Amino acid sequence: MPVISDSYVVGVDGGASKTVALVGNSQGRILGRGESGPSNYHNIGVARAGEAVRSAIIEAKRQAGLRRIKPEIAVVALAAVDSAADRRVARRFIRRLKIAKTSFVVHDSVAALYAATQGKPGIVVISGTGCVAAGISEAGEYVRVGGWGFLIDDEGSAFDTGRKALTEAFRMMDGRANGTKLTSVLKRRFRVKTLDNILSIIYANGMNVEKIAALAPLVSKTARHDKVCREILNEAGTALAELVCTVARRLKMTCGSFQVATIGGNFKAGRYLFQPFVTRISKECPHTRIVRLRVEPARGAVLLAASELRSRDSPLSPFRTYKWLRHANE
Repeated sequence: MPVISDSYVVGVDGGASKTVALVGNSQGRILGRGESGPSNYHNIGVARAGEAVRSAIIEAKRQAGLRRIKPEIAVVALAAVDSAADRRVARRFIRRLKIAKTSFVVHDSVAALYAATQGKPGIVVISGTGCVAAGISEAGEYVRVGGWGFLIDDEGSAFDTGRKALTEAFRMMDGRANGTKLTSVLKRRFRVKTLDNILSIIYANGMNVEKIAALAPLVSKTARHDKVCREILNEAGTALAELVCTVARRLKMTCGSFQVATIGGNFKAGRYLFQPFVTRISKECPHTRIVRLRVEPARGAVLLAASELRSRDSPLSPFRTYKWLRHANE
């Protein structure tokens, strides 16, 4: 049972598939965890996104034995908070939740980046339903690349992989592409006798982004015996590496030594994605260390909140060294 005289913080990581909330103390020690459904408001609306955030926090506070205690600071990292308009919408519905005395809303790459680097120079690349890369330099300069949504971007994401699987299967059916096992794999997945029966599921039933992204593991499982699947994964790995290299170039880090942390289910695709990813990065950034992020991105949100809480009166607060957060609460 926590000591009630301490001050508490909340960190939230909300994405297209799930929302994770962590409650911690002023030192960033985790006291409770909660999980709920998606909180990308572009996909599910403001009301459902807010409810997902609230539900995850309620569970985290329950585990921590702090149901009646209002945390001092919450850092809520949300996917698809890409523009000034997005930030206004997200700040508005997060503030209405009254989850803490002070709440900050940031892009989900911020929490993942801090979880990976804790303020040190480095880059994080996320490949889940969508994908994005972000980095911070020695001087505290932040750069984010990609992640502009499934209609215009997200090459290397699970959605992109799933969509390409559907595309290649239909191209084969037409005779426009070489043979691929994806045709039979997709027919089994959707339980249809002919490929064109999938169309009603996609269009008439409104197959959403998450459901198309859920097809990505089929590509990974089939890749060993299917050249088309290997090509799809190769393209994904190369695209994700290009995100990393672009961040490194913009931060003038290509010749330096730094860590690249990977996160997201699409990195579980295996060597057909990972090898081209590593090869492309090594050519331009030869001194990097590529690691798998072993902690949840929400951990980064908690650490940021705890850091802000400890140094509210200091102009050197690690939280405020991120230039893009200085006006996050305005």
